[in-house]
Amino acid sequence: MAVETGSATSRLAALLAPVTVEEFRSNYWRRRHLFCRGSADRFAGLLSWTEINRILEHHWRDQLRFRLACQGRDLEPSSYADLDGFTPRIRARDVIDHLRRGATLSFDAIDELHEPLTRLAETFERYFRGGTKINIYAGWRGLHGLDLHRDNQEIFILQLDGPKRWLLYGDSIDGVDRSRLRSSSEPPAGAVLDQVLQPGDLLYIPRGCYHLAVPMNEPVLHLTLGVKNPRTMDLALWMVERLRVIGMADDDVPLLAGSDERLRYSEALRRALVEGLEPDLVEQYWSASGPNLKPRPSFSLPWGATPGLLPPGTDFHVRLIVDCDSVVNDAQGGSAQFQFRTRTYRFPRSMQWVVQELDAAAPVAVGRVIDAVAARLDEDMVRMLLAMLVKEHLLAITE
Repeated sequence: MAVETGSATSRLAALLAPVTVEEFRSNYWRRRHLFCRGSADRFAGLLSWTEINRILEHHWRDQLRFRLACQGRDLEPSSYADLDGFTPRIRARDVIDHLRRGATLSFDAIDELHEPLTRLAETFERYFRGGTKINIYAGWRGLHGLDLHRDNQEIFILQLDGPKRWLLYGDSIDGVDRSRLRSSSEPPAGAVLDQVLQPGDLLYIPRGCYHLAVPMNEPVLHLTLGVKNPRTMDLALWMVERLRVIGMADDDVPLLAGSDERLRYSEALRRALVEGLEPDLVEQYWSASGPNLKPRPSFSLPWGATPGLLPPGTDFHVRLIVDCDSVVNDAQGGSAQFQFRTRTYRFPRSMQWVVQELDAAAPVAVGRVIDAVAARLDEDMVRMLLAMLVKEHLLAITE
């Protein structure tokens, strides 16, 4: 079922090794936890302490992103930030003092601010077909930040630096004694997994599994990738939304009508709900709605707002904003239909040669595209086709 673009599958394989992607999908995904040891440098290129310092210096103000917590309680922002006046500022010294005393620092949706993590989140979105968000958590003392809890999405833990103790308790904590957790950060007994993650290790936690993480008195940093799957209710709401297409959604329910009219109405409603549904309802839902993914913003300024849409020359790179899922050629004419997620576009048939040289996972040099299709298209034609993609916001211009 998953959209297995080559780049997404290969990158996911490197993260899950030694477990294969197919083994993970068949035996673990949405079923049970998975712990994988990895080389210490496996995630080294994703995020460094230097980059974290820079992000915190420039993006601290949004309280929905930045927080300090200790033993299950968020610290009051006024204890480390001056939020009033013309120039609100964070007090770095107070932040560090809190961390030194045992607070955990968390920063939500860091994939929106750091390019390697943006690409990583997109890899998960392409493969698992679910919206993905990445948070970071950093701690220094042997005190937990978040309390024993469970999440409503699939969770991947990527350990970047230092050791951290992870405990998983399954789908229920009935009978688990948590009385000493708040005062001492002593994990309760009864964990089904009690494991210290080291740099390069990965832990997958399925939705609804209670878990707890405790630092070990030295600097520790990990990424949490949350993948939000559509629920059955989402699919059911999509089915109901189809009623708008046939104009029945706003019809009055005949509460006071006679039995014959109520029966006619009921039969019409049942027929409208199921009419046009395919045997593979899941695939039909995906094709029609593109699940719960929201497009990530991408700007190709200044060029995207100019009449020419592209920079001069060939010394620039481009990247598909979304994967092209399929191409259907028009046997009667010179056009082809291109499926980008849930939308269909009609372009000149020659666009397929350009699109097959592009990638949604990494930028591609325009000069390379021109050389690759030189036997079929000249440079001016390639530029015209690329400009069409930019205009439809399917292609981004990068450095």
